[in-house]
Amino acid sequence: MAMCRTQPNSDRAWMQRALALAKAARGHVWPNPPVGCVLIKDGAVLAEAATHPGGRPHAERAAIEMVAATSGVSADGATLYVTLEPCCHWGKSPPCTDAIIASGVRRVVCAIHDPDPRVNGGGFERLRNAGIEVSVGLGAAQASQVMSGFFHRVRTGRPQLLVLDHETQAIPDGADALLSTINGSLSLRSRTPQGVKTTSIPIGTASGLLAGLADIGLTTVAVSAHDPVTKALRPLANTRADRGAA
Repeated sequence: MAMCRTQPNSDRAWMQRALALAKAARGHVWPNPPVGCVLIKDGAVLAEAATHPGGRPHAERAAIEMVAATSGVSADGATLYVTLEPCCHWGKSPPCTDAIIASGVRRVVCAIHDPDPRVNGGGFERLRNAGIEVSVGLGAAQASQVMSGFFHRVRTGRPQLLVLDHETQAIPDGADALLSTINGSLSLRSRTPQGVKTTSIPIGTASGLLAGLADIGLTTVAVSAHDPVTKALRPLANTRADRGAA
């Protein structure tokens, strides 16, 4: 992405931009959280990205790679705005902290720390040890709402439920999947990078069902308030009402 002039530099404005990117990704990037990232240098946007469908690449790495691919543009000395603490562990991809350090970014402004035990402050520590200035807390309340399903799964081992006041076969905005009872059997419609996938789910116990949904990586699952499965799941799960995309 070429550099483009924008509004005067403002931490709050840039964080709001990162949060908007994260919000738009919600429901499309499980098993990872929806994260937004904006790289700013000299009051201009170098690059911006959200977590990609399927969870990879992460927002930070995607934005940094955009800059690296642009001739004559460098992130050296830039400020990186991100809605969640950058990861510091090896998974299916290298740590985002390594990419940030290598890019020359001098300052990171982050909304909220990552409660995942593999991160949980370690990302901030690694960045600070590399001499990068780190500020945490701007936009934390909004980031917590955007990533509420991910945070709930990390804390409890269960996905959050989005309870709909109507019946539908479409996965609503902000949810990874839709769970519904069809002819006495459970059907799970989930978003994937290749499109919507429908899977039959064994009924079993309510706790086992929720644990199984979390095990495959789901963070927020929509259910109809009128569906029989909802009555069984509701006492065991954190729920939020459907008020459109959140």
